[in-house]
Amino acid sequence: MTEQTAARQPILRVRALECANIYGRVPAGWLMNQLDMAGSLEAERIARGEVATVAVNACQFAAPVLLGDVVDFYVERLRIGQKSITLKIIAQALRVDGSHVNITEVIVTFVALNRDGKSRLLDEA
Repeated sequence: MTEQTAARQPILRVRALECANIYGRVPAGWLMNQLDMAGSLEAERIARGEVATVAVNACQFAAPVLLGDVVDFYVERLRIGQKSITLKIIAQALRVDGSHVNITEVIVTFVALNRDGKSRLLDEA
């Protein structure tokens, strides 16, 4: 755990209990889904409504998520545009043995949507 994340509460905390392979590692797709969920929670709060993920930067994994890990997701606001919200999402795992491991950091861009599913200005909530 870094000093930066130690002082903050995660926006999402999930225990990896399902969908591990025979080696006890959780597939990257599960983690990507959780990253999107964590970012959406913050983006929807900012947009005061529905958002869509429109871009994800390259996602490199420093360590795998293991069966039983508690994965914390932290979100930092990087940019708020007229229609878009760019966030940095950090995933860290608390292992069963009590150690903390950095899993990944990813930059994700969301766009605010209107009721028709079209992009809208953020102040048009």
